[in-house]
This record gives sequence, C-alpha cells and structure tokens, in this order.
Amino acid sequence: MTAPARDQFTNPDGRRVGALALFRNAAGHPLMLRKRDRDELPWCLPGGCAVGGESALAALRRKVLEETGLHATPGLLLVEHHMPATTKVAEGSNLIFDCGELSSKAEVRLKSAEFSEYAFIAPEQLADAAQPHTAARVQAALYVAKVGGGALFLEGASRPYVP
Repeated sequence: MTAPARDQFTNPDGRRVGALALFRNAAGHPLMLRKRDRDELPWCLPGGCAVGGESALAALRRKVLEETGLHATPGLLLVEHHMPATTKVAEGSNLIFDCGELSSKAEVRLKSAEFSEYAFIAPEQLADAAQPHTAARVQAALYVAKVGGGALFLEGASRPYVP
C-alpha cells in the first residue's frame, strides 16, 4: 500500500507555529525570560507553540499566562520569522505580536519551572543575552513597533536584523 499523496489543503506537511509576546517597559526594553536549561544566551520572549487546532492568538494568551501570569492582549503582528527544520526542531514560523507597554505596577510571576527569572533587556544588549535568531526577531519586532506599520518577514536562523 502506498502512502496517501500530500495535498496542501487537506493533508499538509506538519509545521510548528510559535506565538511570542513583545511586552515593553517605559524605556522600550523587551520583557525577556531566562531559560533554566540553557547556560549560554538563555533569554527569550514569553510565548510558545500552538497545539492541536489552537490559533496563534489562543496559544499566545495561554503560554504567556502559563509562563508569566500576565494576561496578554495581542495587538499587531510585528514579525513572522520562518525557521527551517534542524535535527532538534521542526520547520515552523514564530509570530511576534505587540502586547504593548507593561505598567510599572504589572506583576510578572514566573509560573513555569522552565524559567528562572525575567528582565527587561536593553535592545543593544540582546546579542549578548539571546540566541542570534532570538535577538534578530526581537530587534525586528522592536523596530516595527517603533515605526508602526505592517509586519516584517524573516527567514533563517543566524542573520542579525539591521534596519
């Protein structure tokens, strides 16, 4: 018996969809979470992958609440970052949504054992704090949020974002 033919609408290849939140403080620094299992360049945005029939927005709200205790109100899509498959992760897209400026009274409560701390990291320090692909997508998202307008579309793992 042969495998069924792939049809992009009824039997698509599997792909990962990540939904990430760009929260900023009054200085414009992004909220980043420190992963416990990563010694070098451990910082990332809050959020994560959609599951089952979950939309990217539903995944964003769920993951941000699970990780930080914050209720995300996603605004504009700022960046779509396509990542090719590697030996460790499936091909997929990471969508970064503008979740606005956090009030100085907002309470971030790390609720996931995956993370050890959070911080607002200055944009010029991202390359020293996060994986190259993470730094690129956060810098791109900060740029789009600053200038307004549509989303940026990035491809690949290691190119820095330069406006």
